Amino acid sequence: MLPIIPILTGGIVLLAVNLIVYIDRMHGRTRSCRSARDFCAVSFVFFLAALFALLDLTTQVWIDPSENLALAILKSTGGGLAISTASALGFCMAARLD
Repeated sequence: MLPIIPILTGGIVLLAVNLIVYIDRMHGRTRSCRSARDFCAVSFVFFLAALFALLDLTTQVWIDPSENLALAILKSTGGGLAISTASALGFCMAARLD
């Protein structure tokens, strides 16, 4: 059985962090601010891909309970979401130091 609740909770927390970074750096004109916003947009795309993979996994339980490509996509998008969130936070901190 998949740990759906921790995966979903972690994704929502990372999405909230990205939203806060995006709103914080929304009006910045420096390169660091733009990079932080860009990484937030990339994180949002990873989150959407993870949601579609999670939807596929939850519906496949009823049809075919074997593991498939959706689990691999869910794991890889989780990693991408974490890395892009860390990059957005790094650029946000760099923009604050400028």
